[in-house]
Amino acid sequence: MHSDHEVFQRGVLLSRKVKLTFFSKELGRELVRWCGPLCHSRGRDDAEQSECYYLWDFEAREGYNFTALSPSEIVGMELTEEVFNFGEIRDSSQKAGS
Repeated sequence: MHSDHEVFQRGVLLSRKVKLTFFSKELGRELVRWCGPLCHSRGRDDAEQSECYYLWDFEAREGYNFTALSPSEIVGMELTEEVFNFGEIRDSSQKAGS
């Protein structure tokens, strides 16, 4: 579990965006993005390393918005005052599928 897990949970509960800092393996550097926290998943038992945070990246290229990160890839999360709704996600994903 990431040290900012409570921030993530509050974001989900309050439908508020988080300012996410994470390490991009693809680019080899840290990125900062405004994301909508969606859900957190853990392995079936503590021995599994399949824990993952799922977020909607509002700044990603269209069609690449869904982000899944392990706790080790996340540098930090800050809760923002900006509210998001799932209609934004649905509308974005429908445009990408067109």
